[in-house]
Amino acid sequence: MLPFVDDPLFEKVRRRLGDSSDVAPIELPAVRRLIDERRFPEAVGAARAACEASGADPAHAYWIGFATALVGRPVQAKPWLEIALGSNPLDVRAHAALALVSKHLGDKAAQVAHYRKAVELQPRNPMLRAGCAEALLENGQPEDGEREARTGLAISPGHSVCVAALARTIQAQGRGAEAIRLLEESLKSKDDRDLAWILADVYLRAGNYLAGFKAFEIRRRPSLHREQVRDPVLSKPEWHGDALAGRQLLVVHEQGLGDTLQAMGYAWTLAARGQRISAVVPKAMLRFFGAQDFLQHVYGDGEAIPRRAYDCWCFTMSLPLLLGEDGSGPMPRKAYLAAFNDDTMRLHASPSALKVGLCWAGSTDNPEEPLRSISLHRFAPLAEVPRLQLTSCQYGVEPSALPGFIRPPPRAIVDLADTSALISQFDVLISVDTAAAHLAGAMGREVWLLARWFGDWRWGTSGDTTYWYPTMRILRQPRAGDWDSPIARARTMLAQRLAAKQSRSLRA
Repeated sequence: MLPFVDDPLFEKVRRRLGDSSDVAPIELPAVRRLIDERRFPEAVGAARAACEASGADPAHAYWIGFATALVGRPVQAKPWLEIALGSNPLDVRAHAALALVSKHLGDKAAQVAHYRKAVELQPRNPMLRAGCAEALLENGQPEDGEREARTGLAISPGHSVCVAALARTIQAQGRGAEAIRLLEESLKSKDDRDLAWILADVYLRAGNYLAGFKAFEIRRRPSLHREQVRDPVLSKPEWHGDALAGRQLLVVHEQGLGDTLQAMGYAWTLAARGQRISAVVPKAMLRFFGAQDFLQHVYGDGEAIPRRAYDCWCFTMSLPLLLGEDGSGPMPRKAYLAAFNDDTMRLHASPSALKVGLCWAGSTDNPEEPLRSISLHRFAPLAEVPRLQLTSCQYGVEPSALPGFIRPPPRAIVDLADTSALISQFDVLISVDTAAAHLAGAMGREVWLLARWFGDWRWGTSGDTTYWYPTMRILRQPRAGDWDSPIARARTMLAQRLAAKQSRSLRA
């Protein structure tokens, strides 16, 4: 365990702990209340203040570590939680919190081990059974996860978190209809926002888009366990799918960049039908969407929007529901986003080379990031294919950090406009599940998605193609954690593409 060189409080707690391992857990009601209200930064401050006031009592380490983990700082949280566990190896809370931290750090084995220990210490705790089930699922062990979830339900029949875990584990085993029946039956007797969220995910993963997008509106209701999507502060009414009849619609970004890129296909469809569409997007998208012809006006998050600029509004991810998406219609079957024209991002390559872009990581704000991202060095086998030009399409990476087999972009990527200018020049983009993959698909460019086992609902559970982007090929992990197989497949496909390209050149 490495100390924080810049955190004197941590050093005080560690020194006071010494060799003691029998520190009794304590409750901090004020910190617990802040956590329940999702005021995580304030919870960190309150826990630290209580620790300082106690003279650096190690009993406070759990609360500091847990709150720090909830803020999204797992590296900083881990040593605090290890202190908590060192002061009391039987502290179930510390094991559960370290399981959460291990997930965010990509250590699936440690995640499962901590949940296993927590269940051993409190075998009749259904929440721990559900957490263990989810950890086993993410580790590619859905059968074991199902057993844990069923044990939790035997302890506490109808327990919502165990029901959700059971539904996900059985869907991962190919029993989607059974998962849907389980959730629908459970929701008949209770109004549970988190359970309804899982049902939306299960519907969408199964391709039942009408029911899925309707259920997905649950994201706008408050919850203890999930972030609520709150309505924007706008003076005009929300659009509910009725005829626009000349009204100007303002489409408001709400979730990740990939979600917005996908949902903008529906905004394009409305514009193609003659409607006037404007948008509110995050800063990273502002320059790119400002250049899209189908949008009347584009505003950044927090920017003042003139009342005359719109008559009604809706969220981006409500568009599929409002347009009646059922897998057969309103999503464009061709490119709907255009590349940003920028000569400073011009690539230089031999005419005989195959230009391949690589993207290996997404936003660290996404809790699933450790599961969907990979080490850049895993792409090394691709460099063995002759006449490939491998170029980084990764935001925020310094050229000096790139290995020799991959070229940096002509200049630093600062936003989505730069990314689009690069993608427009690649013969193919190979990407994990992140915004770059969505962007390439929306631009109609060839993209090979490296999809993790039982990943995002958009990619389903089988097959090489997706309804959302006709130019996308899905290269799936055959089992959790196995990135070598899809990358080996990509290597074979690249060799075939080069052979076909050489054959066409000879015939010409």
